[in-house]
Order: sequence, then structure tokens, then C-alpha cells
Amino acid sequence: MAVIGNGTPVMAQDFAEKFGVGVPLYTDPSRKSYELAGWRRPMGSAVLGMGTMLKAGARAMKGGFRQGKTQGDAFQIGGVLVVEPSGAILFEHADKAAGDHAAIDDILASLPAA
Repeated sequence: MAVIGNGTPVMAQDFAEKFGVGVPLYTDPSRKSYELAGWRRPMGSAVLGMGTMLKAGARAMKGGFRQGKTQGDAFQIGGVLVVEPSGAILFEHADKAAGDHAAIDDILASLPAA
């Protein structure tokens, strides 16, 4: 498992330390990996709309999270890919808007049995 962000290496290191990331964390400031995955970079309501801010913001605050300083490309929408070493994609979720996360149970169900 690995995480790919789009900030600078210093931002990635800060994120890993702040949140205790226990898997390899990479950064792709060019966002080429996001482009290859087909993940959108919309301007407007998908990122900054009131509906997105209220839905995602309320859920985050309820979970005890607070928005800190934005790092990396704030307009880049992410997602989840589960990819085998062979390159076969076992699971894909492209976020439709900020806060549109894949269900963890769906991600885990896609993993091959150990």
C-alpha cells in the first residue's frame, strides 16, 4: 500500500509526521499520476461549492477533524486504486467531489486473501 499526494516533498513529510502515516508516502506535484488515473481537477462547486463544504465539512468536524492550511493543489480531486503488482486494477473509486471517499469495506473487500 502507498499514498500519493501532490504537494512538495516537505509537505508530504509534514503530513506523514502529523498523521502518523505508516505506509510509503509519495508526492507527485506534476499530478501526472492523477491524470493517468483519470481523476478530475474541476474548478468550482465540486471543490468549493456550499454543498460540498457543508457535507464534507460537517462530516469532518463531527469526526473531530479541522481543516488546516491547504497544501498541494486544492482543486485536485483524488480517489483510491487497488492495483496488483501485475498492473491489474482490483478496485477503483474516483471521487466526484471533495469528501466523496470510497467506503473502506469496499476497498478491503477488493483485496486478495493473504
